Parts: sequence; C-alpha cells; structure tokens
Amino acid sequence: MAAEVHRQRDYSYRLTQWLNWFDKKPHGEALFVICMGTEIIGFALSKPNSDPAIAVPGEFHACYILPEFRGGSAGPIAMMALALSLYENGLWPACIWAFSQNPYRRVYPALGCKSVVFRDRQIAGHSIPEIGYRVDDYNQLMARLDRMRVSSALPKTRSPQKLLRRSQSVG
Repeated sequence: MAAEVHRQRDYSYRLTQWLNWFDKKPHGEALFVICMGTEIIGFALSKPNSDPAIAVPGEFHACYILPEFRGGSAGPIAMMALALSLYENGLWPACIWAFSQNPYRRVYPALGCKSVVFRDRQIAGHSIPEIGYRVDDYNQLMARLDRMRVSSALPKTRSPQKLLRRSQSVG
C-alpha cells in the first residue's frame, strides 16, 4: 500500500475515526476488541454492506491483529465473532474486501469465500488493487474457522513431509 496512504491515516486520523464511531454507534455495526490476557492485540468490525459491487447484506469490514500475534488463534476467533454477529443480525450472506497485496487474503478461498470482484479502490488519491469475496455458506465458514482455531492451538511438531521421509527411511 502506498506510504502516503499510511501517512494520511495516522494516529490522529484513526483516533478521530474511532471516537466518532463510539459517539454514533452506527446501527448494525459490531466492534470487537481482541485481547490476549489484558493486552489489546487487535480489533474487528462488521457492518451492513453498502457496496453495490457485491449484493449481500453484510460485510466483514475490518480485522486487524498485531503482527506478533498473527498465525495463531486470534484471527479465526475474530472472524468467527464477526460471522456470528452478521448472521444473528440478519446480515448474511456477507462479503470481505481485501487488498491484493495482503498476504492473509489467501486464506479466504480455503474458508469457502468466492472471489467475485477485482478492482482498484481509491484511497487518498492512490489506486490500490483489491479483491471482493462473497461468503455464502455460514456453517461451512464456521466449521473451517473452528478447525483453523483448533489447529493453531496444537503444538507444532514435525511436518508431514518429514514424518513421511522418516518412515520411508526406516525399514
């Protein structure tokens, strides 16, 4: 993403954005704070979809986790909370927008999300390529997120390839 976009969305910009959110508490939106013990490690936000490019009622609007906590259970748990909120509030099916350069977007197809829109989003005068995903099957999504959550909590052992090589060399 362009460095200028990050500079324009600095601490002051985000503080004003969040204070306005808490002041207005927009209808249908759900904000989750992701914590590890007493430490805030991220946030997630769902809302009614207002983008006609994907005709669904809900949107997984944002999910951010500090880099040192990525790859664990925080992401799947946050996504499950967003999905449940959207589903319970009648905002299902839903969509997810992700910047093409976001490496974490590669998990969406494995979760059952279908890429349906490829476009450039204009932010702070810059074109940033993004992909829009449609999420139809709530039960499939929740089951796959739960498997991710559980597998992230398992101790990391040898990879299947190493186990396979080892078993082949014995004997």
